Amino acid sequence: MKSKLIGSFFVVLTLVVGIVGFSPSAFADATVTMTKGSSADQSCVTANNCFDPAQVTIAPGEHVTWTNADTASHTVTSGKPSDNVTGTVFDSSLVKAGGTFSFQFPDAGTFDYYCQVHPWMTGQVIVAAGAPETPEPSGGATTGGTTSGGMTMTGAMTMVQGMSTDGSTQVTIDTTAPVGGQPLSLALTFKDANGNPIQHQNYAIEVTQDGQSVLSNPAGHTHTGSDTQTTSNLVSTNSVDIKVTLNGVGLPGTDPSTWTGPKGDIVTFNVVPEFGPIASLVLVVAIVSVVAVTAKTRGFLKL
Repeated sequence: MKSKLIGSFFVVLTLVVGIVGFSPSAFADATVTMTKGSSADQSCVTANNCFDPAQVTIAPGEHVTWTNADTASHTVTSGKPSDNVTGTVFDSSLVKAGGTFSFQFPDAGTFDYYCQVHPWMTGQVIVAAGAPETPEPSGGATTGGTTSGGMTMTGAMTMVQGMSTDGSTQVTIDTTAPVGGQPLSLALTFKDANGNPIQHQNYAIEVTQDGQSVLSNPAGHTHTGSDTQTTSNLVSTNSVDIKVTLNGVGLPGTDPSTWTGPKGDIVTFNVVPEFGPIASLVLVVAIVSVVAVTAKTRGFLKL
């Protein structure tokens, strides 16, 4: 009976590993390191490892995570130092030493990027259309003026980013993983195509969890380009859906028809729970199953 019990544990362990391997992961599908010392001199340019590796290839819908192994802060900004469209796809802002930034690439293409603080640091992400597609957490980009945000998770912290359909407005939300019984704080940032904060951005925000509304504000406004919204207490640790509608740029109280920028554009996001509790739950269920099966065969009592 001992051998049966040991065999059962090995079977369960195999199942747990398999479930963990195929469960949706909060972590990236490719990783890049901001090389230590890359801010001090430009020797990493010759070695082509300022971002290491300097080029990564992923499938549509997958993530790339950058980790800052340097002692100085860096940015991960789409584009090239010489062009005028920097930051239109993604922009990490300053990533401090030891920090990370991730972005999900929903569409195929080649994406150059660099560090705005140290512009000799450059890299490239190739999203190969022929590779197997990984589903997006938020369901993918849709038509009709709706785009889907990329997602990153660092510990309990989450950053999601999305763009307006015309590429003129980037919406970034910094938040945490959902926790049942607690409110969710959402730090919103609106930037233009050059990475500058958009002042007097008007927007609406809707947040739902398990089909229930936990935040509805149709008259959001930020004077500086940054704003904070807080949900009511969440009902569970399940994923949270966020919908931000861009309503134009202009001062409150003025005629909305005079406001500029995208109007009616919807950017959607999905914030998922941390992976750790899921793995723990799977393990607990697996152990309980082993105990139940073993007790049934009385092998457990004979040990």
